[in-house]
Amino acid sequence: MIKHKFKGSNNYNSSDVFAIVVLALSLSLGVVVTVSNETLYFVNAQQQNITKTGTFNHTQTDISGNPDWINTGNWSLTESPTLVLAFDAVIDMVKPDGSEAHEHVVRDLVIPYAPIDLTNSTIIKGTTTITMNDGGLFYSKVPATITLNEKNISVYFDPAKIGTHFGNQSITGSVT
Repeated sequence: MIKHKFKGSNNYNSSDVFAIVVLALSLSLGVVVTVSNETLYFVNAQQQNITKTGTFNHTQTDISGNPDWINTGNWSLTESPTLVLAFDAVIDMVKPDGSEAHEHVVRDLVIPYAPIDLTNSTIIKGTTTITMNDGGLFYSKVPATITLNEKNISVYFDPAKIGTHFGNQSITGSVT
């Protein structure tokens, strides 16, 4: 082994220097280094983002349990292997008799904490921006809870922040 003396430091051998260089290089290139029988393997650690999509089909009820609004629409959730990157949705609302149709757009999801992974589902808590009345009015930083499993989605918006517009219930749908 070759020993190198660096000014003002301890003695380092070439294996130490090599290990430090390989570690720095792997961190800067986003690769994982695996050592097996003194052979280095570089594996690309960057993974593709995953986008899940689906539809809403929910009947919102009034306090007596009668159908009040029909909520339909589309949603998408994009995540990397370690965090949620975006949640976007369009929610169309109409009265059961076909009157008062309008659309809401949900965007700008901000998540202060990591999603909660449960056995069969994931819970994502954050805030969103919601357009109201066909884009003329919007609410920002609306607390939202998204519960997602392989087949279903449930989105709950804090009713106190949006004038109970979606009632005090989650909007449900499916994963496609």
